[in-house]
Amino acid sequence: MNIRCGLAAGAVICSAVALGIALHSGDPARALGPPPDGSYSFNQAGVSGVTWTITALCDQPSGTRNMNDYSDPIVWAFNCALNVVSTTPQQITRTDRLQNFSGRARMSSMLWTFQVNQADGVACPDGSTAPSSETYAFSDETLTGTHTTVHGAVCGLQPKLSKQPFSLQLIGPPPSPVQRYPLYCNNIAMCY
Repeated sequence: MNIRCGLAAGAVICSAVALGIALHSGDPARALGPPPDGSYSFNQAGVSGVTWTITALCDQPSGTRNMNDYSDPIVWAFNCALNVVSTTPQQITRTDRLQNFSGRARMSSMLWTFQVNQADGVACPDGSTAPSSETYAFSDETLTGTHTTVHGAVCGLQPKLSKQPFSLQLIGPPPSPVQRYPLYCNNIAMCY
């Protein structure tokens, strides 16, 4: 009788462990570094015809003590920067001109983040413009993010912070081949 109870208890424990593993494996995959180099369609409410060209430039983990696990893709991602170039087909309107910029994104809180200072980002009531700061943060896993616009008390307006969601969709390869890891680092942290 005790053997039967022991086997039943063992079966229950094994079933619970198997269920836990199965439930855990349903978690979404984690990002494995920078998004693929290429051209992306930028999609945000009120904005159309914008293309982002994203290329990554990375350093290899070099064997220094500040990196614990060299096989971890996140460690590799923290050694990368994304060059983001935003363009529109035409630059006729003020809105079009604001969408033509470039920035360098870095990994911050597991999001690729960069800031663009726009000299003419705020349209004032009198027809003039004032500066604003635009921050873009997106996940390379879902290709979705948040566009945050901030401006101070300018041209009679109150300070304002606004956030809008956006998404990216890969539409093609980069215009020219990109060498993502231009430096080679050996096991004793010498790069060339």
